[in-house]
Amino acid sequence: MSEKNEHNPFSALWTTDFNAAWQKSLKPSLSSVFDANEKLSKGVLAWYEEAMSWTKGTPWAPLCKTFMTSVHKIVENTNSLVRSAWHIEHARDGPDSMSKT
Repeated sequence: MSEKNEHNPFSALWTTDFNAAWQKSLKPSLSSVFDANEKLSKGVLAWYEEAMSWTKGTPWAPLCKTFMTSVHKIVENTNSLVRSAWHIEHARDGPDSMSKT
């Protein structure tokens, strides 16, 4: 059976070196995607806050403020969860800033 594995042309594709190289190139790509997603979502939230500026001084102001605070927390927590699941630090943070678990 080991004789078949030696002559298998696809056995080299499943080595740990291949997986390590793939993961090494994937992490920077995912990090840039996460950074862009975070920047876009914060931009949309800033635009929404500006669009809701008419509510200042109205009974709707506390509701809009609570909504915006909740959405900001959801965006931050979701981004943090995804980054920790992929073991990717923020680009603005150093490697020591994320806790090792």
